[in-house]
Amino acid sequence: MFQLIACNLACLAIAGLYYAWRDVYVQRRKRARLHDRVAYMLWVAANRAA
Repeated sequence: MFQLIACNLACLAIAGLYYAWRDVYVQRRKRARLHDRVAYMLWVAANRAA
C-alpha cells in the first residue's frame, strides 16, 4: 500500500515540476516573440522612412 502511495506522490511531483517549468517557458517564449515582432515592425518602419 505504501509503495502505491509513494509512486503516486512521485508522479504528482514530476507532473507539478513539468507544468511549472512549462508555464515559465511559455511565458518567456511569448515575450520573446513579442519582442521579435516589435523589432521587425520598427525595422520595416525605419526602412520605409529612409
